Amino acid sequence: MNTEKLIIVADLGLLRAYREVQGLTDRQPHLELVAEWTPATDAERPNESPGRFPRGSGAGSQVPGDLSAGERQHLEAELSRRHLGQLAGHINALVARTTVGTARLAASAPIHKQLLDALHPQVRAKIRSVLASNLTRTHPGELPEHFARASA
Repeated sequence: MNTEKLIIVADLGLLRAYREVQGLTDRQPHLELVAEWTPATDAERPNESPGRFPRGSGAGSQVPGDLSAGERQHLEAELSRRHLGQLAGHINALVARTTVGTARLAASAPIHKQLLDALHPQVRAKIRSVLASNLTRTHPGELPEHFARASA
């Protein structure tokens, strides 16, 4: 059975998965895009404007017209956590297929450890090398070189 080799590049805003295919004319491996995913950040963000709430904690401590701005604390952290979980889900689905033999993963440095921890153990077992580098905007033809330099 012929098994696929994948190269996956990811950051919180983009995931691309490439399959290595053998070139018919030059017999050199080439990369073919098999999956691309971007999170729908605008749809996830609450669209109501920040609320205004009375200040103070007890009766009589409120001053008329004295309102605080309702701030969305930790909103960005929550969206990052969601996106990380979604990234892991997409990678799990791609690599868990029976046709995939091995995979190489490049994820941006701030998230690569968390992303690896979020993957299923059987998916992590198929990943042969991991780069803590954001290669999502790198030309596909240059990706194998990055992994070769890292393993040398």
